[in-house]
Amino acid sequence: TIFGTGDPRMMSTGISEALVTTQAGLAIAIPLLLAHHFLKRRVVVLVEDMEACGMGIIAHISKGQMQ
Repeated sequence: TIFGTGDPRMMSTGISEALVTTQAGLAIAIPLLLAHHFLKRRVVVLVEDMEACGMGIIAHISKGQMQ
C-alpha cells in the first residue's frame, strides 16, 4: 500500500470518469469524421465539375476565335 493504489474505490471512480469522457469523445468524433469525409468528397466532385465546365468554355471560346 505504500507504492500501490491504497484505496481501490478511489481509483475506480477515476477510471469510470475517464471511460465516460472517452465514450463521449468517440460519440462526437466518429459522426464528425464521417461527415467530414462525405463533405470532402462532395467538394472534390464539385471542383472536378467546375474544372470540366471551365475547360469546355475555354474550348468553345478558342474555337470561336479560330473561325
